[in-house]
Amino acid sequence: MKNIVVIGHAPAAHAAVRALLDRDPTLAITLISCDGQLPYDKTLLPGLIDRSVKEAGIFCAPEDMYRAARVELILDKEISRVNFNRKRVFLADKVQVDFDGLIITDAPQIQWPQLKGIRRQGVFHLARLSMVKDLVRYLAFTETALVEASGFGGIKAALALKAAGKDVVVAYSGDNLLAGLISAARAQALTAALLKRGIRVMAGGVEDVIGEVEVKAVRLKSGKVVACDMFVLENVKPDLRFLSDTGLAMDERIPVDIFLRSNIPGVLAVDVVARLEQPEFRGEYWLDARTGSVQARAAVDGFLGEGRALTPVDIAQADILDTLFDPLELVPVMSEAAV
Repeated sequence: MKNIVVIGHAPAAHAAVRALLDRDPTLAITLISCDGQLPYDKTLLPGLIDRSVKEAGIFCAPEDMYRAARVELILDKEISRVNFNRKRVFLADKVQVDFDGLIITDAPQIQWPQLKGIRRQGVFHLARLSMVKDLVRYLAFTETALVEASGFGGIKAALALKAAGKDVVVAYSGDNLLAGLISAARAQALTAALLKRGIRVMAGGVEDVIGEVEVKAVRLKSGKVVACDMFVLENVKPDLRFLSDTGLAMDERIPVDIFLRSNIPGVLAVDVVARLEQPEFRGEYWLDARTGSVQARAAVDGFLGEGRALTPVDIAQADILDTLFDPLELVPVMSEAAV
């Protein structure tokens, strides 16, 4: 019987487990969480800020589902390293898990950006449930929050913080807001819609975080200093150092082919840890629950012998702005820009 290990805690991890069970119920499957939690939809985390989403509603499936399918759950032990020659995952308390196939969907830790003051109190990211819960507790000490938005998650967080009664500033890098994800005209409309809701929008990514122990302000790359007592990062990357010196090809992410295969046989990477190398996949796209799940199912199909190559349609950009705003809010400025 093959033993397949799935690493991660996002919908891609859940989709991989479901796909494995659908293809072969006799497989031995071990799911190792990277957040001490059952798989959950990270794109729903901003809803916890304004309580528009309940914590129980973010999980992909209850624990009973995994137990009934005889999936071994490891939720409370951090991965220390992986040995691909011995096909073994080593956990921090010396527990070892053997595998015939490995599907990596996330990493045990995130990689903080190299910014001065980034670890001050009041700095949060949106990549982990535990971190967003800490953010919610910190709201009592917050009047002004600055959100560095690189995707739709940052916009959702900004709206949620505003709904929670905070003064909110959105900062962005690139030529326009959500550059690479939406058109310049739609970005202009989005900026106007945020301003209409009382959210300030500023060009220029964050240069450094100012304060003694707690956040007092941030300095943008434009040189402007913005007073705030909370800084929310959207764009944090998985920390892949637990895979160092293993022979696995990687840099900030793991290069994969259109079957989500890495350079090591039997090792697949999907979702936030993967980078599709083919030219047709290059560029920005929104890693929502559907996209990660499609990748995971494609990886499982390929691993079990009946693969279908991933296509650009499978990861087609999802623009969720119309679910966050009345579509009419985004029309007038777009029309003016087109004239």
